[in-house]
Amino acid sequence: MKPRRAAAMLLLVLPGLLGGCRAAGALAYYFGPPRVQKPEFVIEPGRKLALLIEAVRPSQENPVFSRALHERVVTMLREGGCKAEVIAYRKLFDLRQRNKDFARWPIQKIGRKLGADYVLYIRLDDLVIRQTPDAPVLTPSVRLHMKLIDVHQPPPHARVWPSDDDARPVRCTRQATTVADENPEAADTQARKLGYDTAYYVTMPFIKVDLEKPPPVEP
Repeated sequence: MKPRRAAAMLLLVLPGLLGGCRAAGALAYYFGPPRVQKPEFVIEPGRKLALLIEAVRPSQENPVFSRALHERVVTMLREGGCKAEVIAYRKLFDLRQRNKDFARWPIQKIGRKLGADYVLYIRLDDLVIRQTPDAPVLTPSVRLHMKLIDVHQPPPHARVWPSDDDARPVRCTRQATTVADENPEAADTQARKLGYDTAYYVTMPFIKVDLEKPPPVEP
């Protein structure tokens, strides 16, 4: 049956099945435009964006998670219509390694050293892959806050997103999994997958989002 004919038949049948306002609501859902969330903040085309990912607790620094998060954010920004140029993860890593006082640098200074226009600062408040070193179960989860800093603005006006006074909170978890003795790399695998999953929530404020699609979960 052709799509137009099928749609016409559905229009005739639904009112009888549902009746009144319920039928109108169903028709609006099936034939209305997709529910799309617009970006909260639009990064201008051609602007350079750096991602600065830092853990509050040094013991929770996880390069596998951070690299995966950065990698997937780049992909999702591009696919979501953001035209910003994202500074390579390696460039930030090298800058950190070359400067022993890096941890004391202001965010704007880091951005200028990288040649960025904006810095998306991602503060990992709590990152857990395994509760204890010998735990047989992996429980991947992350809590973070993030804010967007304009490198070129005076410090009192540097934060350009979010519009309120607080950084934007994000939380992401994955289903717990049992670690097999013959798979010593399981923790890194889960850290990588958690980074991929978290990227969706990190990029949402800066891209168009189809709200009818569930958040992607790395298999």
